[in-house]
Amino acid sequence: MGLNKRPSLLLEGVLLLFALAFLFPVVFLLEMSFKEPRYFFKPYALPHSLYFDYYRAAFRDMDFFRGLSNTVLITAGALLLTIIVASMAGYVLSRRTERLFRFAYLFFLSGMVIPGVGSLIPLFRMAVDIHLMNTRTLLVLIYTAGFIPFASFLYAAFTKSIPRELEESANLDGCGPMRLYWMIIFPLLLPATGTFIVTNVYGVWNDFLTPLIFLNNPARMTLMPQIVQFMFNKQSVNYGPVFAVSVLAVVPLIVLFAFTQKYMLRGLTAGAVKG
Repeated sequence: MGLNKRPSLLLEGVLLLFALAFLFPVVFLLEMSFKEPRYFFKPYALPHSLYFDYYRAAFRDMDFFRGLSNTVLITAGALLLTIIVASMAGYVLSRRTERLFRFAYLFFLSGMVIPGVGSLIPLFRMAVDIHLMNTRTLLVLIYTAGFIPFASFLYAAFTKSIPRELEESANLDGCGPMRLYWMIIFPLLLPATGTFIVTNVYGVWNDFLTPLIFLNNPARMTLMPQIVQFMFNKQSVNYGPVFAVSVLAVVPLIVLFAFTQKYMLRGLTAGAVKG
């Protein structure tokens, strides 16, 4: 009994060390955002009191809510459009067995092996030609195109676990194709939708390179490039407000993860059992 407990305690100790290592950057970021300037260059000393002036400076000198609204609009638009397109594509590709649809399925999957950085120059040229540069719509379309291959694969895998008899019964009751999909199939794909959102929302929210290349208008800039521009706009870097605005930028993601992580775990479990 005692010998069996030792490996368990050792494993728990190792996992605790890993948890502390991953938690340290978050605690450090939070601590530095509340530390007074005279203690700022003692990074490992705890703050004596909560210093809120960095947050006031961040709101005063950087248009935080404009960057936040742009980020929310682009992230929500890309995820919503991907969910609509990829869920319908995954459903059809998993149900049809004709050669054309098998080829289409492989065509969708091939998008997963194309590196995103390698496609930036053709995308830039295309955006100029269709007059979509400096628009939030362009970012939504770029992210959607990048997400569709993986999302279609995910939805197709989940759709295969749904019994065909369910669709046959609905058809006998007079349910048309669109009503069948939206009323019966799509709600059953909720675990896949939750998994997709949780695993991809951070990629859009934290992306720095794509908005920097395709958005030159400060009024449409997202949070991450806006933070970097805010950091280097002055001759000397005032790190306090930068730490403060970095905390503000990650808070929505932490709240989102707290409310949606159960859907991701449910989706991964369902995929493991049924896939």
